[in-house]
Amino acid sequence: MSQDNNECIRVAIVGAGIVGCALAVSLNALDTDHKIAIDLYETAPELSEIGAGLNMWPRTWEIMKKIGLKDTLIPTFDHYPDLENRVVFEVRKSDQKNGYKVTDIMKEGGVLRIHRADLQRSLIKHLPLPDSGNPINSACTLHLSHRLVDYTTSDSGPTTLHFSNQPDQTCDILIGADGIKSTIRQLFLSRQPNPEDFQQYMDARWSGAVIYRGILAKDELAKVYPGHRALDHAGLMYTGKNKHTVVYPIAEKFINVVVTIHGKENDGKLWDGPWNTEVSATEFYEQFAGWDEEFQALIHCIKRPTKWAVQKLKNLPVYAKNRVFLMGDAAHAMVPHQGAGAGIGIEDAYTLAALLTHPSTTPGFTTEYIDKVASIYNAVRVPRAHSMSNGSSRQGYLYAFETEGFEQYKEGEDIPMDKMLESFREAGENWSWTATDPDDDTRKAVELLEGRA
Repeated sequence: MSQDNNECIRVAIVGAGIVGCALAVSLNALDTDHKIAIDLYETAPELSEIGAGLNMWPRTWEIMKKIGLKDTLIPTFDHYPDLENRVVFEVRKSDQKNGYKVTDIMKEGGVLRIHRADLQRSLIKHLPLPDSGNPINSACTLHLSHRLVDYTTSDSGPTTLHFSNQPDQTCDILIGADGIKSTIRQLFLSRQPNPEDFQQYMDARWSGAVIYRGILAKDELAKVYPGHRALDHAGLMYTGKNKHTVVYPIAEKFINVVVTIHGKENDGKLWDGPWNTEVSATEFYEQFAGWDEEFQALIHCIKRPTKWAVQKLKNLPVYAKNRVFLMGDAAHAMVPHQGAGAGIGIEDAYTLAALLTHPSTTPGFTTEYIDKVASIYNAVRVPRAHSMSNGSSRQGYLYAFETEGFEQYKEGEDIPMDKMLESFREAGENWSWTATDPDDDTRKAVELLEGRA
């Protein structure tokens, strides 16, 4: 169906990463009235698929099915999606010569392991672009090489977007999906009443942790350590005092390795230097001298590790106001220890899409109406994201025996099994949300919009 943009709600999405694309695809899936016109802006000159492994929980998978990605994504997963009780991680204490198993973390539906690039590629494939061959409810125009530097709002008219290298554009609703270094977040917070109170939320801060990342080929590991459990295991966690490593397969022939060294005492400090850089293999290996042979064999297959200073945002009190909405890392960048960051951003997108495509949201909406939508989005998404961010930080400390009661233990020392089991019992319970219904939050938002809650 053709659309006249003058008769549509013009939604500008800044940032064409996973969350920005998820919003565009969600709007198109839910917009049965054909009333949305999407402009998707991206700083880069082309849409690229980058990144390493990503965990998709059953909760996020339900959204992917609802917005039409089921058949595209299934071939990219490590197993067929179902709700069987599956191992998420086999936990092994490995900061000593002879490592051993502590427990298995089991969850309903387990977790779907996917290469981040495969998810991004699948979302791009489903964008409602002209000549895409996709069913189009909300026509999308893609604008590459557009770096937003400012926006101007009015009381009742359109918002004007200002770009560093392109002509101005206008929209009715502006979405900031531009990541942890979000320009829109900084502009948005600087325009709140008493902007000095929001200075603490402007920029991401160091979590105190550093992560070494690497992807290795299964056949290379098999050559140096035949029968290594990582070759055919759904997920492993090698842990020790102050350090933990998650290992899982991606793209059939490869293994993703994410090594975290915690630094609780540095949480909230500024990191001096680039957030990520390639480091020498020697620097990486030296962090784990004395760990068990199985773990050593695994990391020595990584020849070009990258080092990341893990950044996070302080919990913002507001994500939306005056026709501007933040989502994903632009709103709530968090540490990765629950594998939840991308999924929570996709939930943001799906919930907002449900509100914007609701029958009561019509072209020519009033300022009072969109203020109500913003208030509902804040009421539903802010506490959800805060809970996940706080829980993710706690989760990392549980993995690495950095919570209360473990202060006396040093790296390589024995820790009573009952204490370790208690730590991972809590960690498992903290994943109780993974197989819950994402429509619970969406229904709540819609009921608030309809005055039924």
